[in-house]
Amino acid sequence: AGVSLLSLDGVSRVYATRRGLFGRPVPVRAVDHVSFSVAPGRTLGIVGESGCGKSTTGRVALGIERPSEGRVMFDGAPMPPPGTPGWRHMRARLQLVHQDPLGAMDRRLTVAAQVEEPLEIHGIGDRSERRDRVAALLRDVGLRADLAQRHPHELSGGQRQRAVLARALAADPVLLVADEPVSALDVSIQAQVINMLTDLQAARGIAMLFISHDLKVVRQVSHQVAVMYLGRIVEQGDPEAIFADPLHPYSRALVSAIPVPGPRRIARVVLTGDPPNPADRPSGCAFHPRCPVAVAACALTT
Repeated sequence: AGVSLLSLDGVSRVYATRRGLFGRPVPVRAVDHVSFSVAPGRTLGIVGESGCGKSTTGRVALGIERPSEGRVMFDGAPMPPPGTPGWRHMRARLQLVHQDPLGAMDRRLTVAAQVEEPLEIHGIGDRSERRDRVAALLRDVGLRADLAQRHPHELSGGQRQRAVLARALAADPVLLVADEPVSALDVSIQAQVINMLTDLQAARGIAMLFISHDLKVVRQVSHQVAVMYLGRIVEQGDPEAIFADPLHPYSRALVSAIPVPGPRRIARVVLTGDPPNPADRPSGCAFHPRCPVAVAACALTT
C-alpha cells in the first residue's frame, strides 16, 4: 500500500555479554536479519514471546540504537546515527509510545507541561500557540481540560496512557512505535485506547509499528503482522490469513492459544520447554527443540 515510509533491510542487533564474572564476551543476537517495511497510514504488528527481540526492533527502527548489520531507511534516506544533529532533527517525526505510562512521565510536572515539552524542544510555535496546541491534543486523545494541570499520579492508568499519546503526537509525527501500549490496562480501557489509536491514525495518516504479545489486539489494529521468535521473523502476512491458517508451527501455537467462543478452528498446540538462550542459539531452525512437528533436518545448520 504505497511507498514505504520505514524499511528495515537485513537488520541485526548484536550485544556482547559475559558468562560468569571473568568469562569471555559472548555475542547475543537480539535481532537477527529482520526485514520489513511500513507504508504511510499503515500498521505493522509485531508479536512474539517476551525476549524475542520485539522491543529492540522498535528501538532500532527509531534510530535509538544502531543496527550491527543491515540498514534502516526512513522516508527514502538512511537513518542517521543516534545522537547526531540529523537524527535529533528527524526524531520529531518518529515517536515512541511506552508500555508503562507512569514510568514514561515525569512525576514532578503537570500533564500540560509534559505534552508541551516536545514543542519546546523542537521549537514549534510561540508560547500562546503551544498552549493552544496542548489543549487541542488533550481534546484529541479524550482528556478533559481540567486534567491538564494534574500530575501523573493523580490520573488513572487509561488517562496516563492518553497523556503519553498526546505527548507523542505533539510534534506531529509520521511514525509511531507503540511498544506494548495497552498491556498495563484493563480490557475495557484497552479497547478505548485501541479505538482512539486507530481513529487518530486514520485522521492523521500516521504509520505505526505496533509491538505486543497480545494477538487479539494486534489483529484488531494491524494491516500486516510479523511473528517473531528468537530475534527472527518466522512468518509475515495479512492478519486474517495468519489467524485463519498460520503456516509456521510457532505461529500456529500462538494462534491456537487465543480464547475463542465455540469450537476451535485450530487445535490447541501446547509448547513444551522454555525459549532457548539467545547466546546459545540452536542450530538450524531455532524453534525445533520446542516444535511438535520437528524432524531431524530441522536441526541442520541453515
